Amino acid sequence: MKKVLAFALLATITACDTSEDSVLPGHDGVALRITNISDFVITALKVIPGGGGSQVFENIAPGATTAYLPFDFIYSYAYLEAIVEGDTLVLQPIDYVGATAYDSGAYTYLVQISGDTVPESISIEFKED
Repeated sequence: MKKVLAFALLATITACDTSEDSVLPGHDGVALRITNISDFVITALKVIPGGGGSQVFENIAPGATTAYLPFDFIYSYAYLEAIVEGDTLVLQPIDYVGATAYDSGAYTYLVQISGDTVPESISIEFKED
């Protein structure tokens, strides 16, 4: 009877797993998505989050959130290269010394393109999902 209870408890704990595998099945690293919190359409956004590979997200409408894409690891800030209304905007980190590397979980970069009528600058906020 104790073995049956132990098995039932283990099965329940396993069924309640909320790890990143539920976001990107079969991926052991980080799942990252982008939310465009600006009023501009981002035609293309290249993201290099500090050594965990790179990905390109395309056609992100204002207020839209992309699907998750896999990375080995990320930092709370990243190199971003965005094409917005034909202009290229770049956010270049200096380094990642002392920064925490996230190697599992699901996260969102909230990307802000600033400018009154034309895109002038890019910034990000980091959010754990």
